Amino acid sequence: MPAAAAARVAPWVEELCKLGHTVSVFTSSSVLDHDGSVVKSYFKVPDNKASLGKRFLQEILLGLDLGIRILISKKSTSLCFITSPPFFMACICAFFAKFSNIPYVFDVRDRYPRVLSDLGVIKASSFLFKLLDKLESWVYQNALQVTTVTHGLVQELKLRFPHLNIFLVRNGFDEQVFSEHLSNSVKSSAFTVVYHGRLGRFYETEDYIEIMNNVYEMDPSIRFHVVGELPREMQSNLPKNLVVSPAMPLDKLSELLATCHLGICFLRELPAMENAFPAKVYDYIGAGLPVLAAPSGELTRILNDLKLGETFAKVDPSSIAKAIVRIKETPSVWSTMCAEVRKTRSIFGRRKIANTYFTNQLAIQLNES
Repeated sequence: MPAAAAARVAPWVEELCKLGHTVSVFTSSSVLDHDGSVVKSYFKVPDNKASLGKRFLQEILLGLDLGIRILISKKSTSLCFITSPPFFMACICAFFAKFSNIPYVFDVRDRYPRVLSDLGVIKASSFLFKLLDKLESWVYQNALQVTTVTHGLVQELKLRFPHLNIFLVRNGFDEQVFSEHLSNSVKSSAFTVVYHGRLGRFYETEDYIEIMNNVYEMDPSIRFHVVGELPREMQSNLPKNLVVSPAMPLDKLSELLATCHLGICFLRELPAMENAFPAKVYDYIGAGLPVLAAPSGELTRILNDLKLGETFAKVDPSSIAKAIVRIKETPSVWSTMCAEVRKTRSIFGRRKIANTYFTNQLAIQLNES
C-alpha cells in the first residue's frame, strides 16, 4: 500500500528474517500483492476521510479481527510488534497480546489522544480524553518496549513514563527503492516542486494554494506536482501551475520524485507537530531532493543542522514563494543543497535503522527477559 506505516513494514520484516526469525504480518484487507507471510483481515484499513464515528467503528472491527488472530497464534508467537495509529486498532491488538501472554513492542508514530486534543476534536479536560489517556498509559506500561519516530517524542514519553524502555526508531527511507542511482536521474525540464501524500488534518490546504498562486505570479514556468488525493476545496480551485498524480507504488514514486527539484512539507502550527518528522520528507531525501519545511520544530532543526534544505519559522506563503523562485533562479544554491543531501542521506536508510535497533536495543532486552 502507498502508506507510511505499510511502507516501512517490508524492510523491518526482511531485517528480522536475516537475523533468523520467522515473521508473519497481520494487516488489513487493503493489501493487494503479498506472499505467504502476510495474513489479511476481513476488514479494510480505516478511512481517513470518514466521519469520526465511522472511523472508530472501522478501527474496532479491524482491531478485533487482528486481535483474535494474535490470540489464535499465541503458541507459535514469541513477540508481537504493534504500530499506532490507528490508535484504537493498536490498543485492541495490545490487549489481545497481553491476554495471550505474548510480549509486545508498541510502535508509536502519532501520540493519541493528544493529537485529537490538538486538532480540537476533543477537549483535554473532558472525561473522554482522560479515559483515552488512561488507555494509552495502560498500553505503554504493559509493553516490553515502546518505539517512536522522533527524538522529541522519545523525550516526551520518557518525561511522562520515566520507567519505560523507550527507543528512537526513525521512519527513514527504503534503501532498495530509493537507491543512490536516483541522484543521477534526469530532471524535469520545468523546475518542479513536489508534495506527496494526503493533505490531511495536519496541513492547511489554503497555505499550499496561496504558495502556488504566489509562485505563479512571480514565475509561471515553475511547476508544482502533488502525488496523492487532493482535498475537495483544492479540487474546485486548482492553481494554474499544479499537476496532480494519483498515489502510486513506492518504486514508481521514487522515480517520479527523482525527476523533481524540491520537496515541500508545511505543517499546521499545532503542539503535536513540534515533534513531527513526516515520512514523506525521508522519501524526498532518499530521492536526493532538498526540502523546504515549516514551521519550527524537530523537522526544521534537523534539516537546518544537516543543511538538507531551507526552513521557515512560520508557514508564510509569501516568504516561501519568494524562496522557491530564488532557488530556481540561483542554480548554484540548488546544486549545493543537492550535494549536501547526497552526502548525508545514507544515515536515514530504513534497513540500516531497523537493523541497528533489532541487533542492539531489542536483542539486549529479549536476552534480559
